[in-house]
Amino acid sequence: MKLSVFSTALQELDWPGMLRWLQSHGVHYLELGCGGFPGTHHADARMLITDVSRRKALLANLDAHQITLAALSCHGNPVHPDPAIAHAHNLDLMAAIELAHALQVPVVVCFSGQSGDRANPGDVPNMSTTPNWPVVTWPDDFQTLRTWQWEQCLIPYWQKTAQRAAELGIKLALEMHGGFAVHNPATLLRLREACGPSLGANLDPSHCWWQGMDPLVSIELLGPALFHVHLKDTVFNARALAENGVLDATPFSDPVRRAWHFALPGVGHGAGFWSQFVRDLRRIDYAGVLSIEHEAPVSPLLGVPQTLRFMRDLVA
Repeated sequence: MKLSVFSTALQELDWPGMLRWLQSHGVHYLELGCGGFPGTHHADARMLITDVSRRKALLANLDAHQITLAALSCHGNPVHPDPAIAHAHNLDLMAAIELAHALQVPVVVCFSGQSGDRANPGDVPNMSTTPNWPVVTWPDDFQTLRTWQWEQCLIPYWQKTAQRAAELGIKLALEMHGGFAVHNPATLLRLREACGPSLGANLDPSHCWWQGMDPLVSIELLGPALFHVHLKDTVFNARALAENGVLDATPFSDPVRRAWHFALPGVGHGAGFWSQFVRDLRRIDYAGVLSIEHEAPVSPLLGVPQTLRFMRDLVA
């Protein structure tokens, strides 16, 4: 089981500085953000796909520091109801897929995205440009909207995108994340059934916990559809949880008052869980990396090494 670091954790370092830092901490695998929400601080898929010399230089840099690209990351919302945002995120994602093929990287990590409301008849100019996440079963309006989003926006987009990924031999690992159409194993497997086996899951246990799911059950349900794993924990604030529930809109910048916040692996759930997590991944013959996605309220230059120490003991 190989440990990786997601480059967004090291945004305060430039490209050479990040590679030196990873090498000094014994990290040999990298998940590289190259567009969408992760940005282009360390790599820009649209630029790299058109510049062979830059791609060769990137690979030479990685090789010099004994680092292998485990995945490219291009989390975005390519079905966003604002056409400009959807277009930009689609260009980023398609470039990332092409770049993964050019660099012989097996996986592109992304979001399913989330579309918005349908236009009122005769009122198209006033259509909302804000995503709408309908996840309740009543009133019926929400289920009607959800059906339209899946049938008219989500499935058509991902059928075409998954087909291109399959042609290039690339796996698309959709992160199951609240706020997006694919947010749990059921929605992931539904989209995979419609789009084919090149589309699978990125499992981040932290998003399971705050939605009330068991990450170990998610492993069981996903099986061969599990393409990538993020390492991140969740801590619950019992009082705030009792007051506001898991759909707490308190900003992440105020973890003291939030019902839950992200944490380093081992802080929210101990070594017992994480040992079982690794065992269950081995049981389904998971062949990808365990990629550290740092979003805890502590400096990443302190938090990532702590996670490396914690996980290395368990993996060993």
